Formats: sequence, C-alpha cells, structure tokens
Amino acid sequence: MKMGKVTESIYSGSVVIPLADVQHIEKHNPLGLIVVTKHTRWDADRDMWANNIWIDKAEAPAFVRAWCQYR
Repeated sequence: MKMGKVTESIYSGSVVIPLADVQHIEKHNPLGLIVVTKHTRWDADRDMWANNIWIDKAEAPAFVRAWCQYR
C-alpha cells in the first residue's frame, strides 16, 4: 500500500510551524523537542540554537507524526 501525499503543510498546535521549513528535530531533552527550521541560527557564543521552536513533551508525538507524514 502506497502512502499518499500530505497536502497540509502547516502544523497548528501550541505554535504554528510551516513543515517545509523544518530542517531537523532534536529529541535529546526529556521535556520536549527542539525544532530547528531554515530560519534557526546557531549561537556559537552560547553553543546552542538561538531561535529554535520548542514543542512540549505532551505535544511532541503529534508534531512528530505530522512532520513524518508531511515528509
């Protein structure tokens, strides 16, 4: 069975995220996800992402499902 294309390209939960802009998701924090988009920049002084999007643990499975389905 082939999976159909997803026509919805916007995730709308606690935040609105254009799924096409998502570069990767970091899952190392047990409290939630760090979503890195094409607009996120690396802060070398702090050694971390400067303007990432945070998804809380409770919402994380729904976001990952939406992103995987989109991809």
